[in-house]
Amino acid sequence: MKKILEYLIRFMMSRVFMLGVIMLLQLALILLSLYSFSLESRIIRGLFMVLNIILTIYIVNRDVNTSYKLAWIILINFIPVVGGAIYLMFAEHKVPKSLRKSVTRQVIYGKSAYRRLGSDAAIEDEDVKQEFLYVKNNAYYPFYQNTEVEYFDSGEKYFADLLNKIKAAKHFIFLEFFIVKEGKMLEELLAALKERAENGVEVYFLYDDGGCLTCLPKDFAQTLKACGIHGVVFNPISLWLLLLSKYNNRDHRKICVIDNEYGFMGGLNIADEYINAIVRFGHWKDTAIRLHGEAVSSLTIMFIQFYNVFAKEKLNYDKYLAYQCTVPNKSFVLPFSDSPTDDEDVSRSVHMNLITKAKRYIYIHTPYLIIDYDMLHALTDAAKCGVEVIITVPKIPDKKTVFMVTRSNYEALLKAGVKVFEYTPGFIHSKLFIVDDKIALCGTINMDYRSYFLHYECGTLIAYDDVIYKMKEDYLNTLAISEEITLFKVLKTNIIIRITQAILAVFAPIF
Repeated sequence: MKKILEYLIRFMMSRVFMLGVIMLLQLALILLSLYSFSLESRIIRGLFMVLNIILTIYIVNRDVNTSYKLAWIILINFIPVVGGAIYLMFAEHKVPKSLRKSVTRQVIYGKSAYRRLGSDAAIEDEDVKQEFLYVKNNAYYPFYQNTEVEYFDSGEKYFADLLNKIKAAKHFIFLEFFIVKEGKMLEELLAALKERAENGVEVYFLYDDGGCLTCLPKDFAQTLKACGIHGVVFNPISLWLLLLSKYNNRDHRKICVIDNEYGFMGGLNIADEYINAIVRFGHWKDTAIRLHGEAVSSLTIMFIQFYNVFAKEKLNYDKYLAYQCTVPNKSFVLPFSDSPTDDEDVSRSVHMNLITKAKRYIYIHTPYLIIDYDMLHALTDAAKCGVEVIITVPKIPDKKTVFMVTRSNYEALLKAGVKVFEYTPGFIHSKLFIVDDKIALCGTINMDYRSYFLHYECGTLIAYDDVIYKMKEDYLNTLAISEEITLFKVLKTNIIIRITQAILAVFAPIF
């Protein structure tokens, strides 16, 4: 009983509890005030109705995703008295001005460094060329050759290799993660980083405050400092939530750079479930890549851009790019980052281009399948045209309501010939696209609204490299232990569950 009371006291003193209470109080106060005013006065109630009409017209004419528009229009008209007020509080998913200004400034600095990098070699395949040029021309990231790519089919292999490369670091180490959680993985990582820092290696650690809100103690910054590590928090969350939507834009990227020679990217955060040291949702399936060579420079710039947004002491691009590494290789590699700061939905467009340009097959790993009509149409059209489209999602989800929305898409996909598999051993967190044996994408991008429109994401396009065959082999091995979902099984789903799925699917873009 004493332990339970101690736990409750700690929880009630935590930032998570305080943030939750403040958010609920703000919401309740505003909604109750608006509702009471509307009941007392027909004029005020009429004004709110006019507000809802104006907002509906405004939403229809906004240059945003159609599904997002539809969800808010339904909500505003479903709750006619306070629906407009809810929209004004929660709906604006543009990056706050202060964050937008800071990120934009650092992106401009980074672009000047990118101009000196990359390959001028011609890409012969027209489809691959268009995909690479889209990213280069619209997100301004160069593509490279002279880079070796290694693929990791599990978190265990990724982390073992990452530790080895960290222990051999000579100059600097950059680490950027969405989630950092106490446990075996973090202990081993910090021990390796501390040892390197004591030997003169510069170590910089960037982590997202929202992703780590429930995972890290208050004194984690002091822990990093004691280890000789320079720590910075991305978009810190304040207890005074004057604008609830301000904290929607999270750094979902996972980037590791060692000496501008090795660069890691993939789905893995720092938490024990990612390396199956603990079991949360069955076996955790994840994937990542390691770059060795010239393309690592893009990861170095990406990290510095974000680190400098919140760090008091800014890092100099030229200093860290001075360490050059070339590994002869004729394949093409393009690391890129996507930002809600601009008006270009790079991640979604890259996914769409891969789907629409596939000729023989497209294999997809995604933990969440929260897609709009256009993405659904692209997948089904590809299947109707004879492309083998296979999507693998978890059998054991981490978020049950999100998983219900994922399953709500099954019927339309299966009727068009898309194959859907659920990873039987547990949870699949991998974000992987493989197309026609010639191009692949590995990174942090989920097939959901948050990744496409709200979060900062990253990925690496790879073309004409033997590593694609390793990815394909692993994908097929994963299918062998996964359950294929049939249309017959989907149509047998309980009617109550199907109605719930349909309702959740409508409002998925706004949650």
